[in-house]
Amino acid sequence: MTDTTSKNACETQFDQIDQEILRYEEAVRDLKSRRNLLAPISKLPAEILCAIFVFCTLPDPLTPTNYAADYRWRWITVTHTSRLWRNTALSCPTLWSKPEFTKTEWAYEMIRRSKMAPLTIEVTSNYWLTPRVVDAVSEGLKHLPRINELHLSASRDNMDKLLSGINSPAPFLRTLYLDIGRSDYYYHSRAEPYILPEDFLGGDASRLSHIELTRCHLRWDSSLLRNISFLKVHNPGPPAPTLDQFIGALSGMPQLEILDLENTLPGTSDTEHTEKPGVSLPRLRKLRTVGSLQECAIFLEHVVVPSNATIHIMAKCSDIPDEGSPTIQLIHDVCQRLPVARETATTSSATNSPLIKSLLVQSMGIGSGLIVEAWNSVAKSRPTTTALTPSREISLNPLATAPSVGWLKLEFTWQSAVVRQIHNDVVVAICRPLPLAQLRHLHIRNGYQDSVNSPTFARTFGTLPKVNSLTVEGTSTYEFVDALNYHTGSQGATGYNGLASSSSSNPNPGRPTLAFPALRTLKLLEADFDRDHEAENTLLEPLMDCLMHRYEHKSEIHKLILERCSHLNSEDVAELQGIVADVDWDHIECGYSDTEDEDMDDEFDDEMDDVFGGEAYFGYGASYISSDEDMMFMGF
Repeated sequence: MTDTTSKNACETQFDQIDQEILRYEEAVRDLKSRRNLLAPISKLPAEILCAIFVFCTLPDPLTPTNYAADYRWRWITVTHTSRLWRNTALSCPTLWSKPEFTKTEWAYEMIRRSKMAPLTIEVTSNYWLTPRVVDAVSEGLKHLPRINELHLSASRDNMDKLLSGINSPAPFLRTLYLDIGRSDYYYHSRAEPYILPEDFLGGDASRLSHIELTRCHLRWDSSLLRNISFLKVHNPGPPAPTLDQFIGALSGMPQLEILDLENTLPGTSDTEHTEKPGVSLPRLRKLRTVGSLQECAIFLEHVVVPSNATIHIMAKCSDIPDEGSPTIQLIHDVCQRLPVARETATTSSATNSPLIKSLLVQSMGIGSGLIVEAWNSVAKSRPTTTALTPSREISLNPLATAPSVGWLKLEFTWQSAVVRQIHNDVVVAICRPLPLAQLRHLHIRNGYQDSVNSPTFARTFGTLPKVNSLTVEGTSTYEFVDALNYHTGSQGATGYNGLASSSSSNPNPGRPTLAFPALRTLKLLEADFDRDHEAENTLLEPLMDCLMHRYEHKSEIHKLILERCSHLNSEDVAELQGIVADVDWDHIECGYSDTEDEDMDDEFDDEMDDVFGGEAYFGYGASYISSDEDMMFMGF
């Protein structure tokens, strides 16, 4: 026998043995499959198993957002558990109805496996839109008749590539989300809006109820805007809608529940109608508008919103709101046209409007603006609101669901280097139209000296009969302590500092009362007891005089809370305890030395070293980041 013949004989035997091994392995798999079928869970109907698998694909609400991408495809392990589970999963089109376009080979296979199930086409970042991904997304868009949700975040060029030929009806489309360059920060800030084609979706999407457009322009007379319940339009670019176009579009949305409009309001009240156009949105629950002061005033004049809707108005003033200026009058008009103010002014009986029980008045910065936020409840610990800037973008989800946001929020911004008196007039213009008779808690947050004075505090809030809790945060403490001494109630009454009062809310006109007659709890937060840097406690004596004055007039403060106050020590607190029985102090003494901040920084660094073992800490660490190779087990 030659060597070649011997080699061929060995290979034949190898093949025979390998085939025999395969037969045995297949037999073992069959036995395991039969054994698995005896398990109780295998007796579940395929429909139940599919429902369980679909639940596995849903995001875990307890999973941090940073981990979401890593956890998204963990459910794929159900296809590797048993033959029954794999066959069930592969025959469940809903499992594959949200293709993964960042992995193009997966996307094509998932589209095939989804069969005729409603599709979700989602691209959340232009960063991933390589030519191959664009081709894969385009393949998904070919299934437009069965697309249920279309979510595209892309550059203007990529958006045009994807949508230019989408001109056929989308009978199952319910959600449309288009955003130009959201993930490209530099590009997004300068991106030109994308104008949607006039024949986009053939103008036919009968089930469309949710539209979100950012830097995408859709004609206001488009039939796609009919019968929707959720509308968000941000920065669509010119042309702005005319008042008639705007009112006409909203008139076709009787089911509208959430409306979020940014820089897309009518700029004038010009109309072709002989009567003033208007529209009522009876089912509206959430409203957010961003625009010029005039645009916001026009909106509130022509659109009727339920008084119990959550409202967030961000108005940009083109002129400085000086005393007696048209801007001040326009701010007053905006607040007077608010549903809660309008309803209170037109009826004296009980209404469905939420009662304003908590109010936050916050300065946004030197010559920048003012925020007023209202709640219909009095919480023991009102959520702290971070300082906002005029350009800060608030996403609609927090607007719709965040419990820390008041049901009424007003932001007025302007640009001015002058601070004195401007905030006084704006505070009066905003708060005077609001129904504050039931206000219990007032929070003043101001980090800028002289922006609001004592008379403004006393005349705007001092006559309110039910304010029993007051929080003063920042540098307005001096002015508010002075305001607490003011007398109100008669035309000739004078305040503690001699200021005349014009209030007439006192039930006994001949007997003046102190401002804030129901006040019992006073909280000073981050107050500087030496604001003028005179190397002495300049606030302590006026505060003690104020507390004694109120005690003598039977309007004493029952509880005084002092938190994170500077230039305040234990001896000062002891003097205050001699007047107020309940003084709650955090025992923090700060502001007495130039090196104090450095010492606090060193203590903080030491604490971080104890927590993280002295090692640098940047986020969650590399151990939580899965490479593409680590995720290959999710292949098909």
